[in-house]
Amino acid sequence: MGSAPEFRGLFVGVNQYQSPQIAHLKSAVRDAQALHALFSDNLGGATSLVADQDATRARLVDELTRLAGESTDDDVVVIAFSGHGSDTHELVTFDADLADLAATGLPLSEFTDLVSAIPARQMVVILDCCFSGGAGAKVLNARQISRGGPGGLPMSTAAQLERLAGAGTGRLILTAATADQEAWEDVLIGHGLLTHHLLRALLGANDDR
Repeated sequence: MGSAPEFRGLFVGVNQYQSPQIAHLKSAVRDAQALHALFSDNLGGATSLVADQDATRARLVDELTRLAGESTDDDVVVIAFSGHGSDTHELVTFDADLADLAATGLPLSEFTDLVSAIPARQMVVILDCCFSGGAGAKVLNARQISRGGPGGLPMSTAAQLERLAGAGTGRLILTAATADQEAWEDVLIGHGLLTHHLLRALLGANDDR
């Protein structure tokens, strides 16, 4: 007989960055805190809230690896990241270096591999950031051109997210923007726009549901 189903969550928000070259955000940590509180208060389980200086590349990799090792096929898992996303397809961690984002941030391709390894009956991934496009509140324009790889061009953002969604049944991915759109936070409401409307919908607002 298998173990009882459990809720597991990882909620990451980065307002402050180690590099002075990376603009700070206002609402990313609050995004993570609000989602963490909503899910953990209602579902209990084992959750982690990782913010600012704790949200290093190594910590995120460790947290995702731990989820893969501890989760079961019956669990419900929610993973949320709010912060900068780069136009070369990295989640920008606290210790990211603009001169080498591929090695110091968390590339979407690596994130996809780590999340795909997590067993779960249901999984929701929430990415309140941008991966490419023009200058926006959560878009970080990298200095390098997009990286190539063996066999041709790197996978598009859409293709990588589709691969993640297809890694198992019951998987849902919510992103703040497409590959060529900006993602925004609103300091007056204190959240990224995706998180704001998601919270309203989860709390029962009919116009956001």
